[in-house]
Amino acid sequence: MSSSRSCNSRVRGVVGALLFAVSATACVCGQQQTTASPTDAHLIRIWGYSGLSGQLLRWESVYRKIHPEIRFENQLHSPATVMAGLYNGVADIALMGREIWPVETMAYHWVYQQQPFGVVVTTAGTNAPGQSFTPVIVVNAKNPIASISLSQLDAIYGSEHRAAPANIRTWGELGLTGEWAAQPINVYGFGPEDALGVFFRHDVLRSDFKPNPSSHLLSDHDDSKTSAARRIGSAVAADPFAIGYTSPPHDPSVKVLALSLPDEIQPTDATIANHQYPLTRSVSLYFHRIPDKPIEPKLDGFIRFVLSPEAQSLIYPSEGFLPLTPALSEKQIRKLNKPMPKDSGSEEKDQ
Repeated sequence: MSSSRSCNSRVRGVVGALLFAVSATACVCGQQQTTASPTDAHLIRIWGYSGLSGQLLRWESVYRKIHPEIRFENQLHSPATVMAGLYNGVADIALMGREIWPVETMAYHWVYQQQPFGVVVTTAGTNAPGQSFTPVIVVNAKNPIASISLSQLDAIYGSEHRAAPANIRTWGELGLTGEWAAQPINVYGFGPEDALGVFFRHDVLRSDFKPNPSSHLLSDHDDSKTSAARRIGSAVAADPFAIGYTSPPHDPSVKVLALSLPDEIQPTDATIANHQYPLTRSVSLYFHRIPDKPIEPKLDGFIRFVLSPEAQSLIYPSEGFLPLTPALSEKQIRKLNKPMPKDSGSEEKDQ
């Protein structure tokens, strides 16, 4: 399905999706107002992404052995409602399965008059569940191209070109010759309301809201029983002139491109774990932190445990997530140690 819609139509789609998420959030929050008092010094209330449920329970189980006085109350939701638990005061921790979105940051700011505070707790691998995975760039196996740059991706997928000088619409403009030179690049990606669509637009297109009008943007909100990721992989497998970003397809008709920086970086567990691969995504937890005040002890202890080598060893790559490297863990601990200023700016992207 082609996404050659007007800019206004795309904006209405995004706004509609966000209004739906906010409405769903209000319903969920209304059901949770009967939870235990937040003043309970031994209760930690967590709203988390359901795709991280196994990981969360492992952390909690081991932590309770160390601190048997601590109790956990978990509410597992889709990513669209997780942050709402925090800014509605019914959660102490929000464990996200994707990047925090501007609408969530705004909602939190309206309540607390400050930016949300978060730390990265794990790295998303290429096989993480739902749309929480780190995407790879794929082309048809017949295509001779071996690598591509972020600037070239912006030129292919975008129209405003905040990271590229001009359009790239044919394979010849990427340096291919002969029969490939005049062939159009058939573009596949995720819809503007999808987590991966938002991520790609932010990190690759630098918030360009005007995509290539010939793009085929597929969504998990479509009426399809097959995931958008799989449909993108199948489309690239069937079209020699296609390009897409998705999870690594298990199909010999599709190949994964390296990203040139200018050195070529392949999306391996090693390059993703150390965040060398530029499309690497992280999983963060957020909590309310009062500027110039110590972190609440029950939260401080658990969060520092999650960042410890013991807790990171409980992360299983087979489930789609990778442990933080020691350097990344230490960076998050330094962030906890540093006082939060009264006038905190936008949440930085942790690498």
